[in-house]
Amino acid sequence: MSFQPLESKSRLKEGYLRRVNAAGKDLLLLHSAGITRLIENRCPHDGSPLLKGRLQQGCLRCPKHGILFELENGRPLGGDVVADVGPLVSLTLTSEGDQVGIIIDET
Repeated sequence: MSFQPLESKSRLKEGYLRRVNAAGKDLLLLHSAGITRLIENRCPHDGSPLLKGRLQQGCLRCPKHGILFELENGRPLGGDVVADVGPLVSLTLTSEGDQVGIIIDET
């Protein structure tokens, strides 16, 4: 297992949103309202990319249907199509020194 750094902690300012590739997945690294998350770059509703979504007060709004997801737990809060929408798929972040990243299982 090895640490894959994704970003310096000092760069994680309010409204930070960056697409990254880690563990062979298309991901978004986000920071809003003191919450930093690493999520899959796809809406759980229909798989649409979330890269152009808007961060606001600890939430991410899907650019396609307007569904609002809490960063803290990934749950949907509102939008036109909320029934039967699952949470955002989140990966566990870890840190080493000034870097945030993920642990990659190389086996």
